[in-house]
Order: sequence, then C-alpha cells, then structure tokens
Amino acid sequence: MLGQADDLGGGVYKKRLGKNLYRSIIVAKGGKFWVYTYLFAKKDWANIEDDELEDFRAVADLYARKTDVEIAKELRLKELVEICHGEE
Repeated sequence: MLGQADDLGGGVYKKRLGKNLYRSIIVAKGGKFWVYTYLFAKKDWANIEDDELEDFRAVADLYARKTDVEIAKELRLKELVEICHGEE
C-alpha cells in the first residue's frame, strides 16, 4: 500500500490521506484488495478505542472469508464500489 499506513493488526490499517489531514480505516482481503471502511478528518477522531478496533477486525475477518463470487456480486449490486486508481 503506497503512502503512510499503520498496521493495527488483524487485517486492519489506518492510512494517512490528504497531506495528513484525513485518515481512513482499511481492511485487507488476503492481500488481493483493500476495503476502505471508514474515512474521517484527523481533527474529528484522534484515537481508535480498543472496542472500535475489535469491530474493525471483525469486519476484516468477514471480508477475509468472502469468496470472489460474493465480492463480484456486491460489486454488481453496488454494495461495494471499486476504485481502480486510473486502471481498468
């Protein structure tokens, strides 16, 4: 993952965005893709509490168990939106 990110364990990462003014919580799916689960301004949320981190880890675990067919269906139904960073 390009840019500055902190590995919070359990497939959860906190990534710095927008000249360090914003953050995103990202969960990983087996190194195949990243799911941005929460975006926020740094000034609005300083630290992730332990119970919040456990919730994000549960989301990461959920995505780790999803099959490619399930992900494709969620993309087709627009439950997920793919960001290709300029690539098709």
